[in-house]
Amino acid sequence: MQTVNNLNSVALYLIKKREVVAIIGPGTSMQAPFLINLGNQSKVPIISFSATSPLLDSLRSPYFIRATHDDSSQVQAISAIIESFRWREVVPIYVDNEFGEGILPNLVDAFQEINVRIRYRSAISLHYSDDQIKKELYKLMTMPTRVFIVHMLPDLGSRLFSIAKEIDMLSKGYVWIVTNGIADLMSIMGESSLVNMHGVLGVKTYFAKSKELLHLEARWQKRFGGEELNNFACWAYDAATALAMSVEEIRHVNMSFNTTKEDTSRDDIGTDLDELGVALSGPKLLDALSTVSFKGVAGRFQLKNGKLEATTFKIINIEESGERTVGFWKSKVGLVKSLRVDKVSHSSRRLRPIIWPGDTIFVPKGWEFPTNAKKLRIAVPKKDGFNNFVEVTKDENTNVPTVTGFCIDVFNTVMSQMPYAVSYEYIPFDTPDGKPRGSYDEMVYNVFLGVSYSDP
Repeated sequence: MQTVNNLNSVALYLIKKREVVAIIGPGTSMQAPFLINLGNQSKVPIISFSATSPLLDSLRSPYFIRATHDDSSQVQAISAIIESFRWREVVPIYVDNEFGEGILPNLVDAFQEINVRIRYRSAISLHYSDDQIKKELYKLMTMPTRVFIVHMLPDLGSRLFSIAKEIDMLSKGYVWIVTNGIADLMSIMGESSLVNMHGVLGVKTYFAKSKELLHLEARWQKRFGGEELNNFACWAYDAATALAMSVEEIRHVNMSFNTTKEDTSRDDIGTDLDELGVALSGPKLLDALSTVSFKGVAGRFQLKNGKLEATTFKIINIEESGERTVGFWKSKVGLVKSLRVDKVSHSSRRLRPIIWPGDTIFVPKGWEFPTNAKKLRIAVPKKDGFNNFVEVTKDENTNVPTVTGFCIDVFNTVMSQMPYAVSYEYIPFDTPDGKPRGSYDEMVYNVFLGVSYSDP
């Protein structure tokens, strides 16, 4: 929280000094509301290269620019993976904050389009102990769904997969897909984390190896040695370039501040900001930033609705030694094995062979009834009359009972809506020759005693 307050204070100080035309910074989801309102009131563009939550779109500020992709841009790639393997149910596992929750509405919409059900949403707090995470994972094990989508940052992700590995949830039959929150920053997770993630799929931000990127990588290595040049550094570099180009374009515009307070009651962020001026260059600079276009180190820099648009993601398969590329997702094509594919075809949409959890090449079916679950036994009365409510019949050859009726339909419907799998069977309360065994009270008492009444 101290970091958040420090960044907000620096931004406020710079604008109050009236010696700034724009501010570039990380701008996380926690900082965003203050910074966005600050930019709105002062008409100073606030440029973030790491604020990825789609929830920020709801703040609707033209002076908040995201020189990055928001998390919703990868949802179609995730959806394409789910659809290609014909899995029908998934469970998102996400960090319980603005970053984690931001992607959920987009996931719901994307899965509805392909008729895939989100059976349960698993929110993991940053403050959870290992025992609390383990308890949540055990809960997931009681459900039939075996396809999990993980959206969190590496620190929490490392703990999650370590515990999942410990309780055998990285074994045969399971499917794990991580978003770029983890896939983009795997280099900081360490070798032990990769061992725990063997067989996991990942959706990773893709930057083409252009001469601009290679030149920056060489300079970065010379300056910082073994430290990796990550995506956020590339976006920051392009954001600074875009701002410099835009300021150069409006260099003849008055860069001073108007000290006359405008009506900002709708975006008022506190009486301590009453003395803020309004940047006269703000509207012109915003126009220049909105139209600037160039080939940057992170690809084409061109804002659309105040943010960069993602067109390609890399699909990776995580192994103990690192990652292996198994395909790509392209916005106008879908899943492909190679970026050279420019049109949809049945063969091109298949990914390269994948090593799944449990070190198998066979595609998991995506669901499983829990092997450790006991079957729930439901006592059903055998009565003459009122067969529309409950009716018990037996096959003449096999003597296997069949239970039907309105009450049974209602019970089956309720059980199908449970957020976890329950295996159950109906046990008629009758004699071997199909006659009623006793009254309702006797049936209930036998259930209470745990008495089996299948014998004569």
